[in-house]
Amino acid sequence: MVSVAIAIGLALVAYLAFFAKGRSRGRPFPGPKPVPVLGNALQMPRKNVWEKLHEWGQIYGGIYSISLFGTPLLVLNTAEAGHELLNKKFAIYSNRPLPKIVEMAGFDKGIVLEHDPQRLRHARKLLHMVLQPRQLAQYREDMVYHIDVMLQNLLQDPDSFVQHIRHVTAGIAMEISHGHRVTARDDPYVKKANEFADNFAEASLPNNYIVDWLPFLAKLPSFLPGMGFKEKARQWREQYFSLAEEGHRMVKEEITKGTARPSLTYKALVDAEPGEHPDDIIMFSATQIYTGGADTTVSTLSSFILFMVKYPDVQKKAQEEILRVIGPDRLPTIEDRDSLPYVESVLVEVLRLRPPVSAVSREAGHDDVHDGFLVEKGTFLIVNFWGMLREEKHYPDPHAFKPERWLDHDRRQESHPYNVVFGFGRRTCPGQYLAEELMFTSIARLLALFDFSPARDADGSPIIPSDESTNGSITFPVPFRCSIQPRSPRVRETLQGQHE
Repeated sequence: MVSVAIAIGLALVAYLAFFAKGRSRGRPFPGPKPVPVLGNALQMPRKNVWEKLHEWGQIYGGIYSISLFGTPLLVLNTAEAGHELLNKKFAIYSNRPLPKIVEMAGFDKGIVLEHDPQRLRHARKLLHMVLQPRQLAQYREDMVYHIDVMLQNLLQDPDSFVQHIRHVTAGIAMEISHGHRVTARDDPYVKKANEFADNFAEASLPNNYIVDWLPFLAKLPSFLPGMGFKEKARQWREQYFSLAEEGHRMVKEEITKGTARPSLTYKALVDAEPGEHPDDIIMFSATQIYTGGADTTVSTLSSFILFMVKYPDVQKKAQEEILRVIGPDRLPTIEDRDSLPYVESVLVEVLRLRPPVSAVSREAGHDDVHDGFLVEKGTFLIVNFWGMLREEKHYPDPHAFKPERWLDHDRRQESHPYNVVFGFGRRTCPGQYLAEELMFTSIARLLALFDFSPARDADGSPIIPSDESTNGSITFPVPFRCSIQPRSPRVRETLQGQHE
């Protein structure tokens, strides 16, 4: 799951930057010429800001400055820039600016938006107990079970593929966080978790609430006009804390009964030394396993289906590799990953062209000097993943979908998409290995069993999906229709035989 964690809107950064106390005193970074007072604000588009930032990066380089309301912000537009500042100097650039509504709702409690360095380290240590490759192996059977449920649901209702993808991410997250087996589509705990995830995403949207622009409003009485955000934040906080406490209590009761299944919460309560992990960090970190990876995984797998519809030659080549290596009598697994380099390359290219999180923000925690330029404490940075992954020096013909470009590429290189989309430094997604395994296994089995093609209109003409994305902290393909058909009459039989 690509944790990546939820991106903070660029417009919010503008607000924070305007009120930041620090002002740059060093040699100015290059950047587009600002106008008085507003800076470059009028040049910023309302949608897909990362595309404009990438355009400026072609002119001003990998690190440049823009001005919003008279205060400079640094834009990191190349993988090298991200590596130099966020990896090598992670102690300086790990802070994440937060909308005020997020703090009011308590959503900053947990791994995704945790601001306290000690609590963040503690939460990451907890997640490493279950999300490192060796530990993930114990959940592999559960993961395949939920993926195959998704495939069976696709057979019955292919038009609802997005809902089926969302269900599989929920099931796997619940297994790992609380050992909870999701069997019904209307599972009450999943329903609550989905509501929380939706609220979390809404709170993280750019300037969605006036209190994000004017934090002092949080201190005013609730009865005043325009204070409705306070009641909403209170409800969200109550729901979030209730969800976290319910999951925690459920595992404790199962431990007492001797029925608890392996999970993060179980390990933290049973395998660790008494008091080693505070209960609140356990509760919120476990709950945010789902929040941190659900929508990003849905975004990537939806984008994969979109690309297969639009590029049938790529789809056919990947399917031929699976048939040649695996044969017709079984389905691919994660153990086949090294033997399916083209399928792996398809996943990598999907992530490169459609990263689920296009940009995030960071804040300098201390003064820094980089390449002769002073970066003052409190300076805000925009990390443009979208632009980093379209740098022509590393990706010739950068806007084209070409999986073959990854067949001989060393994933240890800074420019490899796995080293960009999952973040940098202390904010690197702790669920990266889980995300890679889930996405690879899903797309390999999808390709083995199904053909993806455009839907047809009333005249029988193909309806080619748009390349447009939704606008938000996590981006998705705009809703599209397609045809998803089993590749052979044996698909149902194959799936039924997987878990007998």
